[in-house]
Amino acid sequence: MEKNLHAIFYFLIFLLLVFNFQNISAQGLNRVDIGKSFANLSKLSTGGTFNPGDTVEVRVTIAVITQGTFTTIDSVQVFDQVPAKTTYINGSMRIATNQGLTYKGPFSEPADADAGQNIAGNIIINLGRGANGIKGGRIRSDSSRPSFYNSHCIMMAVYRVRINAATAYGDTIFVNGSVRFKRVVPLLGWTNIAFPNYKILVFNNNGYCANGSDISAASDANGTFGSGNLQNRSAALLFGTTYIKQNVSTNSPQDYNYAIVNNSSANGSTNPNSTMPESPALNRVFGFWDIGGDHTGAVINNQGNPPVAPGTTAGYYVMVNASYNTNIAYQETLTNLCPNTYYEFSAWYRNLCPRCSCDSMGRGSGSPGFIPFTGNDSSGVRPNLNFEIDGLAYYTTGDIRYNRTSPWIKYGFTFLTKPGQTTANFAIRNNSPGGGGNDWAIDDIKVAHCGPSLIMNYSPYVLGCRENPFVVTLIDTVRSVYNNYTYFKWQRSNVGGTIWADMTGPGTSGVGVPVLVNGLYEYITALPPFLGIYADSGRYFRVIVATTAANLSSVTCAFNDNSSILLKVITCGTILTVNDILLKGQSISGGALLTWSVVNEENIISYEIEKSTDGNIFSRIDSMLSQNRSSYSFTDTKFEENNYYRIKLLQAGGAFSYSRIILISKDLDFSIKSIVNPFKNTVRATIIVPGNGSVTVSIINHAGQLIKSINQHVEKGYNEIITDPGIINNGMYILSIEFKNKILRNKLIRMN
Repeated sequence: MEKNLHAIFYFLIFLLLVFNFQNISAQGLNRVDIGKSFANLSKLSTGGTFNPGDTVEVRVTIAVITQGTFTTIDSVQVFDQVPAKTTYINGSMRIATNQGLTYKGPFSEPADADAGQNIAGNIIINLGRGANGIKGGRIRSDSSRPSFYNSHCIMMAVYRVRINAATAYGDTIFVNGSVRFKRVVPLLGWTNIAFPNYKILVFNNNGYCANGSDISAASDANGTFGSGNLQNRSAALLFGTTYIKQNVSTNSPQDYNYAIVNNSSANGSTNPNSTMPESPALNRVFGFWDIGGDHTGAVINNQGNPPVAPGTTAGYYVMVNASYNTNIAYQETLTNLCPNTYYEFSAWYRNLCPRCSCDSMGRGSGSPGFIPFTGNDSSGVRPNLNFEIDGLAYYTTGDIRYNRTSPWIKYGFTFLTKPGQTTANFAIRNNSPGGGGNDWAIDDIKVAHCGPSLIMNYSPYVLGCRENPFVVTLIDTVRSVYNNYTYFKWQRSNVGGTIWADMTGPGTSGVGVPVLVNGLYEYITALPPFLGIYADSGRYFRVIVATTAANLSSVTCAFNDNSSILLKVITCGTILTVNDILLKGQSISGGALLTWSVVNEENIISYEIEKSTDGNIFSRIDSMLSQNRSSYSFTDTKFEENNYYRIKLLQAGGAFSYSRIILISKDLDFSIKSIVNPFKNTVRATIIVPGNGSVTVSIINHAGQLIKSINQHVEKGYNEIITDPGIINNGMYILSIEFKNKILRNKLIRMN
């Protein structure tokens, strides 16, 4: 019986020890907090990607924290290996405060008496009181330095490397290492922490989407977090994060927590200039944080929106109180990406705290004797975030400084998906140590399809008269930073512009050949001319582009920057014919002289003189009021080699009409300028002739048989040819135009 009692006694002690070990181990996650990060010092003030030649500082942060009672650890050592494809920078090994100020060191590289060594790329840094070249020292939360308000001790083991110049873009740099220490208070025992493989991608920065930008993905209201009239949004983040949601108050969000708010004040104050610091805290979180609104839709991007009163609907944003570990603020897997396509991954940030620093002696920014950071800066640890795709760190914001006048700043980059890639995991990760600062806001997270700018020759509509069907020639100029948006397709909508359909026939789709123009790749696609008739009024026309033929056929991967042209056909009233207005022109020594005569100008208010260099795109160069005369003249002193002119007659009630188009040139050749092709019932073409006379217009079928022939008077310059071939079958025909024994021929396609 006595033996059984002894056994039960020892078993209870064992259970108690196990319980205490588990309990204190769980506390140990907070009593000793350790994180690893890396800062691109070459992009510290601007943000950017990791490039060959950049200097990277590798940091291990150790925070020993008081949890009701003090915490003590001993024999603290950091182990690391200089990453492959980098070179260690001599004299860079040291112990630093969490703000990056040197506290001890720098240490020499050989194994000697100081607390650091680098032997053949193997790094050991010993930390704490009594640390030397052989062993680690002791750190106590309430008395060791550097101190955080005499409650915690926070320090960083630091060294620097330079990415080798020979490292290729697309290479990966691996950062790992470990930490070892012995727990002393409240529980004895050894702890070994091995860091995961952090991966840095050497990547060339393409900046932001320079032209088009369709939001393609990013959950939680496309990364804007929506809006509401409650200061604290009730729903948690709709994407992955390792932070925990708390409502904003004078004492929250705490470390490792976030709040979703439309006003960052602790109590809903709308005065961004209220007293700071506050003691006790009233309007401001912790008595220090900024009071402001979200960023989405701000009139001035860098200023953001003002804070709103409680009960007022406004946009939400996320405030994060980051801490010592490289925790994830945003993470989601997107499955609707387009292969071989450029995307922008970006977000807007602001540093929330102007005076959150604590110096190495544990004195806060409002305490006597406080020692500020370099430049009299008391904002504390600056936020520093990494952008990751599929576990690779592409980009770092660098240190985000506090800025009262322009608090919001955008960071991000563009990248190219791989052939066949439709899925990727996106993350934004804290990269700074905590303790006195590292408090930041984020809004407008964007993963956006980048594309070219699409510039139509008309904007916003093509306008013509119902009574006189007119030729419409649409031209779209495609400009892009990237030389791969070469596949294009014209589309036409129904009347009203709600449904889009691909256009068919020659010239409605193809592959452009970009050329470099003023730093952008550019090509032009022209839709074959067609007649603008009243039945088509209200239709829109647009071009979509893509990087591959497959992407062009995809609803989500074909790109358009919301540019389109409306065909607008209005009732103009009585249309003036060529017999009502006769426009002529000639080149003179002073430029180009235009003369026109009008039979009846009873309803004419004014004349606008329009000019073009290609006969398609016209712009107004002058105007004159109607003067109840039969003839007018105008001299264009800016006449060039070949210019087209027409007169726009503006009538009462907003109606208008055009004269015929004339071409003035010093040297003219007989040529066909344009043909409406394919045609349905009427053959229309524009020709240029060097002098007055007549032309013979013939339509010939594929067997060489004459279908229709007419003679038409023409005048020097620009002339429009119109003929009806009668009832003929669909198929190919030849248009033949003869002027003074010279014959021009062009293929025609008849299509219903």
